[in-house]
Amino acid sequence: MFNGKYTYGQKNAFDVAPNDSGIQIGVVKSVGRVSVNNSTESQRSADERFNADPTIIRCKVEGASWDMDRAIDNLPNCFPLIPSHFHVVPKVGEAVFIFTFDDDTRYADRFYIGPIISSPLKLKEDTIDKTALASLSISPTSPNVDVNTIKAAQGVFPNFQDISLQGRDNSDIIFKDNQAIIRAGQHVLDNNKIFNKRNPTYIQLKFNAKIKESENRATPPEYGSVANVVANKINLLTHKEGSPRFTITEQDGYIAEEELIKIIEEAHPLVFGDTLLTYMKTLEKAFMNHVHRFPGLKPTAINGEDFIKQYLEFPTETILSKNIKIN
Repeated sequence: MFNGKYTYGQKNAFDVAPNDSGIQIGVVKSVGRVSVNNSTESQRSADERFNADPTIIRCKVEGASWDMDRAIDNLPNCFPLIPSHFHVVPKVGEAVFIFTFDDDTRYADRFYIGPIISSPLKLKEDTIDKTALASLSISPTSPNVDVNTIKAAQGVFPNFQDISLQGRDNSDIIFKDNQAIIRAGQHVLDNNKIFNKRNPTYIQLKFNAKIKESENRATPPEYGSVANVVANKINLLTHKEGSPRFTITEQDGYIAEEELIKIIEEAHPLVFGDTLLTYMKTLEKAFMNHVHRFPGLKPTAINGEDFIKQYLEFPTETILSKNIKIN
């Protein structure tokens, strides 16, 4: 069992009063890869372990005498206390909760939970020198604004009743009752206080949704499952036997920006089935309801509506979608 205490002072923005064992506040000093230090066998081993796991970080326990003069490269490895299947790495300068076992192992491996985020408005970054600790009682910084009081931000962040996985900036997954939503662009660009009503992209899966109104009192409405895919441009692409073929398996991001433009410009537009059906019915009527009165003359309509003229003047460009492409 971990136990400990922390206090807030003036030195380095806050002082920590560590117990022999407990929970401390650490400031992230190193993430990513480090150069393997060959000064000692133990240091080289620690560096190799650090590089082998991208979720390992190195932190300083601010105010602790044992960390005060230690170089960043010599700080102990700090492992996440969350399952590896959930991947989030704090940024340099952000704060985390540090767990140590006892005074004798303070130079050994440590464990962390974090980053400490003071508000949903600070998901992109919340550093220790700004507002990271604003929600803690030890902080002299005032708490951040309650996002529920910002009318324009309604819908940007999940409701507190929802289960959600939130990205650093403008993307999340939300699980509601009988509903799952994968979103990107929920707020306007560079302002997470304003809900994006213009062009968000999302996949919405709904179960037990009303899919047909009741026709009369004796007929109940129909309920079923619905999947909605919403975006400015929607591309349905295949790996095998696609025509044209596109590069859709880049190792860093799957589809490069240049390839995305190529897809939007060259992939086949999807056909609107109902518009195509209207065109085909007009063609059928034009074919069935015309006569050739004299050799060499253009066909004319039999008495009645001129389906030939309707067929010839049909706006065929309306058959194709401008925004949904396939290959």
